[in-house]
Amino acid sequence: MAVRKNKETKNISKQLLLVLLFILACVLLSHQLYMINTRRDSGLTFENEKFVIPSDRQTVYIGENLIFVPNVDYTDIDSQDFLFYDYDDVPYASGVTISPTEGWNNLGPDAEWHNCEDRPQNRVIEREGKNKYCGVYIMTLHFEEPNIAYYLNIPNANGLVDVYCNGDNLGFLWGRSDEWTPTVGFGYNYLPIVPNQDGIAKIMIAVSTNVKINNPGILSLPSITASTDSMAPSVAPALWLMVQLILFLFILIGGLVISRTFKNRSFFYLFIIVECLVLAYTIIDCSFFVIDAYTRELMKFVLFILTNTMLFVFIDSFFASESNVKKHLIVRFPPMSVILTGGFLVLWAIYERPPLTGIFPLVPEAGFIVVVALLTAYNLIAVHYGEDTSFFVTIAVIYQVFFSSNAIANYNRIFNVPSYSVFFVIANLTLEFYFISRYVIQARTLEDTMGRMQFLVQEKTMRISEINKDLYNTNKRLMENEQARKNVLSNVSHDLRTPITAIRGYAEMLVSKGDNLNPVQKENYLRNIIRRSEQMERIISDIVELTRLESDANEFQFMDVSISELLDEICMMYEADLLETKKKLVVDLPDEDLLFVKADPKKLSRVFENLISNAINYTYDEALITVKAWREDADKPLSQQRVKIIIQDNGIGIPENEIGMIFDRFYRAKNSGGNIKGTGIGLSIVKTIIDRHDALISVESAIGKGTTFTISMKPTYR
Repeated sequence: MAVRKNKETKNISKQLLLVLLFILACVLLSHQLYMINTRRDSGLTFENEKFVIPSDRQTVYIGENLIFVPNVDYTDIDSQDFLFYDYDDVPYASGVTISPTEGWNNLGPDAEWHNCEDRPQNRVIEREGKNKYCGVYIMTLHFEEPNIAYYLNIPNANGLVDVYCNGDNLGFLWGRSDEWTPTVGFGYNYLPIVPNQDGIAKIMIAVSTNVKINNPGILSLPSITASTDSMAPSVAPALWLMVQLILFLFILIGGLVISRTFKNRSFFYLFIIVECLVLAYTIIDCSFFVIDAYTRELMKFVLFILTNTMLFVFIDSFFASESNVKKHLIVRFPPMSVILTGGFLVLWAIYERPPLTGIFPLVPEAGFIVVVALLTAYNLIAVHYGEDTSFFVTIAVIYQVFFSSNAIANYNRIFNVPSYSVFFVIANLTLEFYFISRYVIQARTLEDTMGRMQFLVQEKTMRISEINKDLYNTNKRLMENEQARKNVLSNVSHDLRTPITAIRGYAEMLVSKGDNLNPVQKENYLRNIIRRSEQMERIISDIVELTRLESDANEFQFMDVSISELLDEICMMYEADLLETKKKLVVDLPDEDLLFVKADPKKLSRVFENLISNAINYTYDEALITVKAWREDADKPLSQQRVKIIIQDNGIGIPENEIGMIFDRFYRAKNSGGNIKGTGIGLSIVKTIIDRHDALISVESAIGKGTTFTISMKPTYR
């Protein structure tokens, strides 16, 4: 038990360390993105209320020492009710700093008001049935190289931005018109600045916005870019959005294919909803789809609430165990409802009840923070402690926190590529890698399984084929044995009937004519009865001996036996039997090599007797039978030597197609003839004895030319 607790403690400590390292990596990534992609004031020389633009600077950022005049909008400038130097006659602030979060509600610590005792309140102007705040930012630029074109860019502002240079209207930023109709932009828009002959450009930036906006005005440092400079800040957002769209399409198409293997495809559809919400939020936030500031902030906040809520459901469902997947939506519905309701109440308090913002000085970012805090708190509480997935849920929740916090952050971007979209792309690639690797692993596992199954099926098929083949061969042997059994029964019955008939005949004659027979006839009859009885005994003995040889290995008594001496004795016996015939037995044995082998002398004698007897029986009247033995490979080590014995005749031979069957029990060659009776057991006995001696026997034969039996045995002595 103690070992298990220690192991669990080490596992928890390891997971905690990984979580801390992951948080550190996310912090470093957020910081690095902020440092790389933040506009900072270029610190230009400010003389006589003019910014000096040096010729060696391609892009400069101006965020300080601006002039702000409240209560002035583009209609006042177009009607020439307000000219560039008229700000000296009205309340204005100098030393203004651009605030990326509060707009002109926070003009910076160095701001100084003129022509008024206190900071004036912006008056509300009624125009086209809409209430708007309005104000104008003023700055004077002195270009050291006036003969080239320059471009002004302001990537983020709450309101309609109208730009004037030396009294000329350069146009609306973000492609807006008087009718406030939404248009499609490309993240950033540049307006050309044409200085006069002295290199002076008097810039007025008029901003008109909805009264319900809590942070009206410019929210990004204006940039001045030379025409020779790269327009990367303008092109990068469109390219980055294209990358996100291509990645989304890749995930959509690939996901539709991979999700076919899912048990429940609703998880994939939930993921696609999250993707669409994040893309929509990015498009609105980066002003690819330009609308008025109030609607833009409302849509951002609504999309933010929906995105984080769906992320919450997605994370919880993704890492939930299979047993909890079905009940997750039901279990999560109450907290989801509370979070959504709370989020929209914050939205209502901020945008629809401005007096409440006086009591609770909330800005849109504060509402975002409230939603993220609620979601994060519940998500962390909802982590399934005790489940193997709790660690991954924690990682996913932390990632959601960093994604959301970067979505909240509003800072001066050099490139309109928000850091939360970078987090989102990384998360997409991670999930993509996870699913693809998982799919590849499953595909490989399936492929290996299929290969294994195919191998097993092939192996089983081969095995079944072999079994069928064995069954076929067994059945064939059974049929052959059955036929052989019938043949042997026929042969045995024939062989036994002949001596039995003879014995019976001789016995009947002895009984019926006993007194009439002379002693010589009686003796002949009795001798014939004895000979026939011995013939019957021999037939029965062959069958009994074969059965015993096949069933009992103890019948063999192995000892060192001289092949030369054994063959010499057997051949001498048969030579005596052939004296009165024209058949000749030739024996060829080594004089100085006794050819010792490990064998049972009685059983081995039976082999040689059967083979020599067959050679004598299955030859013509004039025949030559050769018995030869020698040591093969005598110059090699004893283990590689062999004792070879051949028994050769020039008799009737064996048909070629029957040579392989002559050692089968009860089998007799078709050309063996009816005058030579036998049971077909002799060669079976020979083969059984040879096999028990771990020796080999082979046959070569040709019809009408004779047969040669070759036996190969292991020697025991040199």
